[in-house]
Amino acid sequence: MKHSGSVFKRCLAVSVGLMTAYSAAAGLPALPASAAKLLSAEFETTNDSFTGRGGASVQWTSDQAYQGNCSLFVSDRNEVWKGASRDASTLLTAGGTYSLSAAVYQASGEAVEMKFSMQYSDGTTTKYSQIALETVSNETWTVLSNTAFEVPADASDMVIYMETTESKTDFYLDSVTISGAPSVVKKGDANGDLNVDSSDIVSLVKYLACEDAEIETGADMDGNEIINAVDLSLLKNYILFPPAKPHTEIVGDWDNYQEKATGNDLKALQGSLLRLGNTARIREKIAKAQRGEKVTVGYIGGSITEGGSSSSPDKSYVNISGNYFKNTFGTGNNVSFVNAGLAGTSSVVGNMRVDGDIFSKGCEIIFIEFAVNDQGSERFQKSYEALVKKCLMQENEPAVVLITLCQKGYDTNEDWMAKVGENYDLPVISGRNALKSGSVNWDSQYGSGDNIHPGNGGHQMIADWIGYYYRQALRSENASDEYTIPSKEVYGAEYANNHLVDFSKLTNFNAGSWTRGNDGSYNYSKNGNTPMTFTVEGKGILLLLKSNSSGMGAVNVSANGKTNKVSSNLQWTWGGKDGDVGYYQNTSGTLDISISSADNGTFVLYGISVIE
Repeated sequence: MKHSGSVFKRCLAVSVGLMTAYSAAAGLPALPASAAKLLSAEFETTNDSFTGRGGASVQWTSDQAYQGNCSLFVSDRNEVWKGASRDASTLLTAGGTYSLSAAVYQASGEAVEMKFSMQYSDGTTTKYSQIALETVSNETWTVLSNTAFEVPADASDMVIYMETTESKTDFYLDSVTISGAPSVVKKGDANGDLNVDSSDIVSLVKYLACEDAEIETGADMDGNEIINAVDLSLLKNYILFPPAKPHTEIVGDWDNYQEKATGNDLKALQGSLLRLGNTARIREKIAKAQRGEKVTVGYIGGSITEGGSSSSPDKSYVNISGNYFKNTFGTGNNVSFVNAGLAGTSSVVGNMRVDGDIFSKGCEIIFIEFAVNDQGSERFQKSYEALVKKCLMQENEPAVVLITLCQKGYDTNEDWMAKVGENYDLPVISGRNALKSGSVNWDSQYGSGDNIHPGNGGHQMIADWIGYYYRQALRSENASDEYTIPSKEVYGAEYANNHLVDFSKLTNFNAGSWTRGNDGSYNYSKNGNTPMTFTVEGKGILLLLKSNSSGMGAVNVSANGKTNKVSSNLQWTWGGKDGDVGYYQNTSGTLDISISSADNGTFVLYGISVIE
């Protein structure tokens, strides 16, 4: 994102002329000089968010490598278009120009034509673009690259993938990179390379002297949307006297740790870590525990997190992994863990109850597990992203880890949840990927007898996957210096700043025809239709309600002359707590709320959450 103040206008003509001359000479659109590396998938410890396309299998392996020690092995290809793919929606921007490359290796005994491609949507249909095409010789690493790939201006839902044109041979993939203009605004990053150093001072000096026409908004050190000599002074001071970084010295030789698992068990471990993400926060929390300081690990999710179908609480993945963290990194009683799993609930409810169930306990590591209970609609996508961002925004800067489990047939909401993990550079622990990679038998090894819940064996596996994540995050090669919450959102996180308010503390509260239940809820059940009324300050409200797929009613939520209908007759619910947006506006203000029956049906209201 570029700053476009008066200096930009003054220097624009000269700069455009220079850029045009350079592009014409090169014969290709020029990348910004400040292009940052947006992706570097080396497959040394994870699948780096790559999955099998069209049912193909992917597994990182040390059998072959272009760089480092490992690569991604792609097999089970019964069609040429089936290969290895990765969502790139959070990396690429419609209309942008990027440099992409990937190394491939095949041993079919003959040369094979391979194609690096991108799938995208133009809003109505699915389309495909060729990134690079090369003939790959037998048993020879070959790099497919395009230094100036233009993403179509109408593209969304971008996915990059490697395929072949005719052969169905297995192949290895390594060193997949994407470079281009970053979407993250980092304070002090004047040249857009995602680092803050003396080169940013040079860029800012040239911009202020009108030698360069553009500057990244990271140069706006004081945040006043004006870039001038004050920002240059602040940037110099920041680089000369950088703020103290958290003490993250790790105890233990994790670089040389040897996993005890072998065979398919090891493959399952390796496959579980779909992406490692930024490690700055988790390393800081582990170092804190090793120093003897208090660290609380929190888990929020549905029935699996609650311990569903484990024979006892100590057999649940929460207890097993919580005790692993305590015994491995703690110094005594300084480590504790909180189980905030609640059966039959989704991230919609999690977003509302996380304050009381996780934040109030001071959790510094937070695991989020809703991939089985959530669905794919906007209601869940926005709530999930809001929950993730809400956790990241807490003052104690917790490390956030996403767990995406699956049902027996591999059904899961991982695909869209992983995009959130990608955008916020978070670890994603994938149940689907682990079970597939390790050829795990659901009935005899993982499941509890139904098609959703793990038994004791499955809970142990999930705990093992979490332990594997910790160990990989502690390898020095995976260390991250710092973590910055990106400003870009995937589905929208406008509901992140919400807080449940007790009915008794709502201003001007009047229950009307609603009656108080023994559990503190308010119930409407054909007993008149005098609305519930109250006043709040904020952008809107969320309703925490009882849901079911039959027999439940709807309400009209009115505020500032607008009315929104909210139904509690919802699919894929179990008669427990659910939620929905009652009312929302983009600006904060005084909202006079009225809630009345829309169909004279049963409606149970557990709580009101105010979006500030």
